[in-house]
Amino acid sequence: MLMPAAVLIVLLLGAVAVDLTVVQMRQRAAIAAAAGAANDAVTYGLDQSALRRGDGYRLDPARVDHAIAESLDAQGLADDLAAPPAVSEPTPGTVTVVLRVRVPSVFARALPGGPLTTTVTATASASVDER
Repeated sequence: MLMPAAVLIVLLLGAVAVDLTVVQMRQRAAIAAAAGAANDAVTYGLDQSALRRGDGYRLDPARVDHAIAESLDAQGLADDLAAPPAVSEPTPGTVTVVLRVRVPSVFARALPGGPLTTTVTATASASVDER
């Protein structure tokens, strides 16, 4: 009588462990994607005409947005975003990217009341070294 209950409990705990592992792995992938997007934004977002004029390193917002979109698309995260990437420029040579990514549940969707997706947040910053 207790053996079927024990097997059910072990299966449920295994399912929870798998779902949490998938969420953690997806969050790590989102952090890496945010870091790559921020690095691309700082690199490709350079306003070349301002640099040539002697105004120093400046970021072109249109080029920054384009670089982030291309980077996320290349990493395959563009379709999984829960919201558009939040991009901020706290200092002139720094870009901060915040991503909110949907992670579909593997086993939790089979349980009554289980979540279909979980949303994870990833934040990364990149800055230029003007030596």
